[in-house]
Amino acid sequence: MSGWVGQFKRDIYSQVKYLQGLRLPKFMGTRNGLFVGSGDSYTCALLMEYLSNHRMLAYHPSDILNCPQVLSDHEIFFLSASGRTHSNIEAAKIARKFGVKTTAITSKSKSPLEEVCNETLILDYMYDPVSSNSSILEFTAMVISCMALIGININLNSLGKIMENARQQVNQYRLDLPTRFKSILFLGDGTSYPLAKYGALKMHELFGFRSFGYLLDDYSHAPIFSLKKPDCVFVLDHENMKNSMSANFHNKLKETHALAYYFQPQVGLSLFKKILFSIFLTQILGLTMAEKLKIDKPYYLSKIRLLKLSSSLIY
Repeated sequence: MSGWVGQFKRDIYSQVKYLQGLRLPKFMGTRNGLFVGSGDSYTCALLMEYLSNHRMLAYHPSDILNCPQVLSDHEIFFLSASGRTHSNIEAAKIARKFGVKTTAITSKSKSPLEEVCNETLILDYMYDPVSSNSSILEFTAMVISCMALIGININLNSLGKIMENARQQVNQYRLDLPTRFKSILFLGDGTSYPLAKYGALKMHELFGFRSFGYLLDDYSHAPIFSLKKPDCVFVLDHENMKNSMSANFHNKLKETHALAYYFQPQVGLSLFKKILFSIFLTQILGLTMAEKLKIDKPYYLSKIRLLKLSSSLIY
């Protein structure tokens, strides 16, 4: 196991320890809030929309930049682990001009985003000074904090059990990974859809694979026709029940496509446990693939020019 893969493994499993000390915010009580973010942060925002039964809405910063009128009568929560995302900062400036209340949710204090928002929620958790540069801990902490904000019951003492269930479900498969992928697909339904998008983003960063996160309904209509034999398909169920739509889809897909894998939370019925299960599962899937492919560092760190371009566009 390479040094980076070993550190990545530690990053994932040490979350159980480091998140125990996460200071949870109080339920905000607002009925018409907007969660705004891009990249991983947008998948967190979208997850809050689904968890709130669409009472809260998820926007990209560009939505605000292109149509500031959407800000009317809303409280805005800007999600950015770094606090430096340029589009978030510009959108927050517009929100300030409209006189709406804004809150920066970030892991960095005294950030540029904090300076242009009315309030700041710092993701306050135990920090691991040695990291694999995978942003694993920051993302999970942001999701849990946002869940607390919208009134989801949080039980940090259950993290160990959730992590173990996710590990067991990944290990039940001997992932038959082809040496060259056409694509990696994550399919989700309901609250597992935003986490399907999160899983796809991690595949781009870690391996440089073509990867997509689809809503199950959308995938069945058109993208399914581009499915190739070497494609890996991961179906994330959000329900703990037999004969769910995701389970039925997987059973039918498995008849014609060998590399289809199905995962279902078995950790209880609470929303918190089901969401954390899917997060840990996608992270452990990335780890398992990294171990099998024997990579020595995440793909994005090996592409210096693309990394500089990405950073120049984001910050």
